[in-house]
Amino acid sequence: MLRLMVLLLALTLPLAAGAQTHRVAVMPIKFLDTSHEPEDQRAQHEARLSLMHSVLKDEVAVGEVVEIQPQEVSAACPDETPECLLKLAAAQGSDHAIFVSVLKTSTLIMQIYVQVMDVRESRLVLRRDLSFRGDNDESWRRAARFLADVLTTSLAPQPE
Repeated sequence: MLRLMVLLLALTLPLAAGAQTHRVAVMPIKFLDTSHEPEDQRAQHEARLSLMHSVLKDEVAVGEVVEIQPQEVSAACPDETPECLLKLAAAQGSDHAIFVSVLKTSTLIMQIYVQVMDVRESRLVLRRDLSFRGDNDESWRRAARFLADVLTTSLAPQPE
């Protein structure tokens, strides 16, 4: 029995070693608040953007997710042109890059705009606009989880 297990393990090692891991870069999430609310909520929104970024990094299940930090973008792409951002994702070994923007139009209404680019071909492979309600931690978490599910489904390898 032990010999059989060792043989099976040995047979799978070359496949695992030769398999390429699909890598997806999650770019820093952008935020625009057009609600004109009198209270300064920048700290809460920064925390929620970080929460959304973490959920995407942890729950997008399509291989390895690479988290691109804002400092990396600032250093490599100060003008944040699409070409430069895709080169940055490529330098990280990514196959796809996820770009997310959140728009707050009121305390109740939020929009998420997401685009996924094929890094090698510089082409759009997915565009989604999602809305969610409520500007609180739980609504942002639910929206991020839903987005992670959408991305996982959309980016999963298709059977040939």
